[in-house]
Amino acid sequence: MTCNTAIFASDPSLSFLLREGEMRARIREFDWSRTELGCPSAWSTSLKMAVSIMLDCAVPVYIALGPRFIQLYNDAYIPILGEVKHPKALGITTAETWHEIWDFVETQFTAVMQSNRAVSMQHKLLPMLRNGFLEECYFTFSYSPLADETGQVIGVFVTVWETTTEFVHKRRDHVARMHLENLSNAADMHGAYAAFEKTVLECAQDLPFGLWYETKPDRSGMELVAAAGIQRGSPLSPERLDPEDDGFYKGLMDLTTPVRFTQPLPNGVLRWARDSLPMAEPTQVCIMPLCDVQCRRPNGYIVLAVNPMRPNDDTQADFHEALRSRLEDTVRRVNRFDIEKREREHQFHTVMEVLPCMVWMSDTEKSYIFFNRTWLAFRGRSLAQEAGTGWMQGIHPDDIETIERAQANIDQRIAFTTEYRLLDARGTYRWVLDEATPRYDMNGEFLGYIGTCFDISERKRTEENMMASQRELRSLYERLQSAREEERCALAREVHDQLGQILSAAKIDIKLLEDDFASEASIMSQQAVLQELRSARHTIDRSIQVVRRLATELRPPELESQGLVAAIEWHTRDFERRTKIRCKLDARLDVHQLSDAGTIALFRIFQEAMTNILRHSNASRVHIIIDSRGNRARLHVMDNGVGIALAEVRSKKSIGLKGMRERATIVGGKLIVGALKTCGTLVAATVPLAENGNHYSQAATLGALRGGQT
Repeated sequence: MTCNTAIFASDPSLSFLLREGEMRARIREFDWSRTELGCPSAWSTSLKMAVSIMLDCAVPVYIALGPRFIQLYNDAYIPILGEVKHPKALGITTAETWHEIWDFVETQFTAVMQSNRAVSMQHKLLPMLRNGFLEECYFTFSYSPLADETGQVIGVFVTVWETTTEFVHKRRDHVARMHLENLSNAADMHGAYAAFEKTVLECAQDLPFGLWYETKPDRSGMELVAAAGIQRGSPLSPERLDPEDDGFYKGLMDLTTPVRFTQPLPNGVLRWARDSLPMAEPTQVCIMPLCDVQCRRPNGYIVLAVNPMRPNDDTQADFHEALRSRLEDTVRRVNRFDIEKREREHQFHTVMEVLPCMVWMSDTEKSYIFFNRTWLAFRGRSLAQEAGTGWMQGIHPDDIETIERAQANIDQRIAFTTEYRLLDARGTYRWVLDEATPRYDMNGEFLGYIGTCFDISERKRTEENMMASQRELRSLYERLQSAREEERCALAREVHDQLGQILSAAKIDIKLLEDDFASEASIMSQQAVLQELRSARHTIDRSIQVVRRLATELRPPELESQGLVAAIEWHTRDFERRTKIRCKLDARLDVHQLSDAGTIALFRIFQEAMTNILRHSNASRVHIIIDSRGNRARLHVMDNGVGIALAEVRSKKSIGLKGMRERATIVGGKLIVGALKTCGTLVAATVPLAENGNHYSQAATLGALRGGQT
């Protein structure tokens, strides 16, 4: 037992060293009197506390003390030291333990001691000799100053996490993805060779060099088809290889059975072709077969140098296998693709030539490279005359700008459709519909455009005739609607001005007669005469009221003098007075925004909706909304009645609903009628505002013609 051991048992301040743990035992057993730290009983309270915290940490921690940075470390730090440095690192200087990285560590320690500030780094590369070779290691660490009771810095408290596995795995994953991306762009074997060489050259750490050999067609040997990082023709990279001859590869590359080997490299055989060498020269290579098909015979071999700074373990083997597998897949794809490509090209041109429509193709520079026989026959010109931009000589001068706008889509690589006039073989301009779409190869690379053209001259003439008919039809309907409204206005004036005056005159006459008979000279019974005359007068009064009401319903004065909102408001109040059904009106519409036709249509739809409520709904409340949404006026009439059945909405016998739909359709509007979710019925109509009120669609006009439903 050392002199320190007895002290640990008797000194309560060192009780933290009596617990379990490998490093606690080693610290107890170490003769600290041989170091400048002295016996642990003489350690300062701050140092004892720091050592206690270090030993309790679950992460790797070590302490470097004094001017020579004597080391103490915990159990979690043992794997970082490796089999070579542990347990010798305890109680010696950091410079002795980590001499291979001491230049870096000393700089960091000095900065911490002098500035009394912590220093940290992430994923720092520190090549270490800890398992018998110079190993590529990455660490995330923090160097913190360790002070005594007086505040003087006496050492460095180091917390460290090794991130080598994570960092190398991510890097190799990136290499594999980059390799796959490079290979995916290979359209032939030369592209595959170039992709392999590019990957090796850009990934020196994981692929110091790489060779690709392919079996000769007569299987007499192999030829070097790709080499990166190493000189061609060196002892490791002969241009031609016969595995039976003397040399490094003798017996390794089997031409009959695919075999995988990891071989050590003899000294002095490397001939680098890189501008800068890796940190350490590789000492092993991995030789792996490539098979084009699922068979025993290899079609070639690849030779990959093993990263000398990483263990040649299963992880490195899996990485090489992933690269080999991607190369093998590419070889299969390229060979199959080459055959299929030639067959597809032949079939494609055969189909294009016999298509009844006109077909063209362009390249990436907007130059036209192909026109099929149908196109050339239409134009009466040869392929040489049409190629490039020659075909544009046949475009109608007025359509040149249209073509230029359409071709602007090529820069964005989007499909486009255009119509223009093209000169045919007889010298006549014909309308054609051109539909173009971008072309891509199997790897997604842009090749240009392909387009199909159809002669649509007859269709264009038909459309022009139809549009002329539609314009005439719209004009006819507008005149018809105007005539109907004028007729109603005239009828209203007739009833009001003439019939009303006649009845009023009759009323006056009867009133005079009533006065005469009321005198004492009358021979009639005064009571009888008065009764008859009063009855007649009441009848005439009712007639006048009926006349006025009819005139108002035919053409409300408010509609003409004050607009739609005023007419609806008057009618709503009259409806409420006559029916005792409570009505709420929300009107937020500028009447000047509506055309005359739209105003009349909405008012008639409103009248019909209110009539239907009185006749069918059994409602007690009505809510009317008249406003605008966007460029359309909106009318909603909602009641709380029994609602309308779906069959009634769709019924052709619903004359009122049909009339409302026709009125909305004629002015380019829409009508929706249906039951509300809770109870009651909704009548919703929209019509264009004045600036759009005269632009009716073809569907709207045809719907009005046929009495169609919206």
